[in-house]
Amino acid sequence: MEQMHPHQILLYVSMIGSAVIFLFMIVAFTVSMPAQLDFLKIDFPRSFIISTLVLLSSSFTMTRVYPSYLKDDNEAVKKWLGVTFLLGLLFSVLQFTGWQELQSKDILFSGERTGAYLYVISGMHVLHMAGVLCFALYLLLEAHKVSKDAIKRLMYSTSPYQKVKFRMLNDFWHFVDVLWIVLFIYFLFSF
Repeated sequence: MEQMHPHQILLYVSMIGSAVIFLFMIVAFTVSMPAQLDFLKIDFPRSFIISTLVLLSSSFTMTRVYPSYLKDDNEAVKKWLGVTFLLGLLFSVLQFTGWQELQSKDILFSGERTGAYLYVISGMHVLHMAGVLCFALYLLLEAHKVSKDAIKRLMYSTSPYQKVKFRMLNDFWHFVDVLWIVLFIYFLFSF
């Protein structure tokens, strides 16, 4: 732990805190379910299923980013980071369409508590995704800017802090992915 950069420690503590918050939200969702389970006897939103597949694809593309950085292949870094970013955006859009599917089935944010928890939990996940997307976009723009200057590129590829940033992005992205998979499986068996 002493060898870790302070930003990494802060990220890991934040991820633990987020996991605890999501755990409490899942417990609250479970407790709020009505005794008669007719409330969630609907078809699971297809957009949530598709978004899960998109997120798994983004997890695969993210595994290509850090090794590309270590190989000093800036073009591959930009390519894989760009694809990962676009898949993350697509995931977020699909979450909104999933909410529209829920609304079309009369599960509203202002309705039953259980329905409100669905929106809150998936909405909190989208906020986490927005945070990791902002960080990915920052690193993508930085990689693009660096690719135009040979000296900056040399410093970029040898910078220990740059390596930490890519590791943090990788870890946070996979955390958000695993978090959604857990939520998805729980929601899937709740419907």
